[in-house]
Amino acid sequence: MAQARGWLAIGCLLSLATTGVVLSRVKDPMNISEGVLDEIHLKVATLRGGVPVLIRPFSTDGVNPGTGGADAKNEKRSDAVKELVKIGPGLLAESFKKTLIDGGRFKAVLPAGTETLPEDAVVVEGRFVAIEPGSKAKRYWGGFGAGKSGVQVSGTVKDSSGKVLAEFTHMKNSGIGMFGGNYVKFLSDDTRDVGQDIATFLGRWAGGEDLQKD
Repeated sequence: MAQARGWLAIGCLLSLATTGVVLSRVKDPMNISEGVLDEIHLKVATLRGGVPVLIRPFSTDGVNPGTGGADAKNEKRSDAVKELVKIGPGLLAESFKKTLIDGGRFKAVLPAGTETLPEDAVVVEGRFVAIEPGSKAKRYWGGFGAGKSGVQVSGTVKDSSGKVLAEFTHMKNSGIGMFGGNYVKFLSDDTRDVGQDIATFLGRWAGGEDLQKD
């Protein structure tokens, strides 16, 4: 009898352990990490598709220039960051618009200067957190991601009244290019990729698709 109770106790422990593993694998559908975007925090479960979308130019105020800061060892890095500060918001917005329309979930992207919003409009806005030019020499000699560039943003999705529907953070990197690649081109590509991914996020969200997948 004592032996039977012992085996029963072991069985219960194994069952609890298995249940714990299963529970630990359950993902929170409202808080997504390393999915279609690096971090997504939904405030509402669903987003209505087919509505007008406005993307405001992402701010570059206070952006972290990484190795392209004032004390950059290579002047080309700091020049590339300065150039991205100028052209980055436009690149991101254009990539976002094209991807959003091509995705078919939304049909209208409002002009950037739109002030009076339709009641059902969705607004995307945010800022550049970091613009990292990386190292051309390390990309050339190191390979395998050494010296990679990167552009990181954070932002929100709001309704026309200003209510936050979602918050997100995302970063894209480049690490491979002929002779180490061009700083501005790498950062421009990273920025376009960020805009594309944000639009993909909106499309999947409106379509009730899995946001956990990258």
